[in-house]
Amino acid sequence: MGFAKGFAVLCVIGFASSFNVSADEADPCDAAYKAGKARFTVVSDANCKLSVNDQPQGTLAANQEKAVTVAGGKQVINCASTEVAGAVARDEQQVEAGCGSASFEVASFWHRFAAQKNGTVKDAETGLTWLQSDNGADIDWKRAQQFCAGKGGRLPTKDELKALHSAGKNSAPCGEYPCMVSNLFRLTSRFLWSSTTFGESDAIAVGLAGAGPAAQSVKQTNVSGTRALCVAAK
Repeated sequence: MGFAKGFAVLCVIGFASSFNVSADEADPCDAAYKAGKARFTVVSDANCKLSVNDQPQGTLAANQEKAVTVAGGKQVINCASTEVAGAVARDEQQVEAGCGSASFEVASFWHRFAAQKNGTVKDAETGLTWLQSDNGADIDWKRAQQFCAGKGGRLPTKDELKALHSAGKNSAPCGEYPCMVSNLFRLTSRFLWSSTTFGESDAIAVGLAGAGPAAQSVKQTNVSGTRALCVAAK
């Protein structure tokens, strides 16, 4: 009888402990929430080095999910290519506690652009070749056209500029802002003149620093913050 009683108590204790462990494993989001932590599941279609808030989180293998637990708050998630030098995808979220997720579909964009030895960048998707750098200083629309013509090229259309936007798949410095374009470009401002006009005295400048491309009607005589990035001659 003494043995039977001891066996019963041992079974109950063992079952309760096993049940608690299984519950925590089955609901990691609840555990993170109770701890005031943010738990992220991150996936990318290309191999990259993962970091959250500038803290390295190891290598993220293509199409393999990785779970990361960090302090709650603003989360800046970077996925830096291990194959394409300088290519970095970025995502920002506000997660105070609990679970979040980030997904990077970047493989095709990272391989879309190729730097050429003559200071140009080839876009495999559109077939266009661009000068790698803008003109480097404030410029009005007429002189922007002249600048590109002097380089043997032309100002791009509004839609050609908008198509450069990476939708967060890559970024490059452009003055005081990061622009959502291939890191192969060398930009000094977030607004670039297009050849597209609006009315008799305005032209469209395209901003590339936001979550999406921003096309704005600007006086052609404006010289504040606008640059010329040229489509190169074929």
